[in-house]
Amino acid sequence: MIYCYQCTCGKKVEVVKPMAEIDRVELCPICQFVMTRDFVAEHGGKRQVRGDIWPMVSDAAGINPGQVEEYRKYDREMGIPTEYKDNESPVFTSRSHRKKYLAAHHLHDRNGGYGD
Repeated sequence: MIYCYQCTCGKKVEVVKPMAEIDRVELCPICQFVMTRDFVAEHGGKRQVRGDIWPMVSDAAGINPGQVEEYRKYDREMGIPTEYKDNESPVFTSRSHRKKYLAAHHLHDRNGGYGD
């Protein structure tokens, strides 16, 4: 896991360590003071709550950038026009959009399912 830390001197660092070592103290490489965890940096400064995730960019359903136009055409034909971020990751606008897209492309989210 990647953890972000900040020191009172202003130094910010990212540390890669296993979850088992989360309680290990990180010292500032400049002043050697104990650094505090920077949760805002780790989580993008935005706390996601139910209903606050749309639009959702899905890296897991990403495609090869060379296939974007083919997928856009197929999506329009299936009645689920979809934009692609960075020419590879689909952007879902709602739960129903996500559900229709996954079904049309024969994908399944074992954690999300097709419950709606």
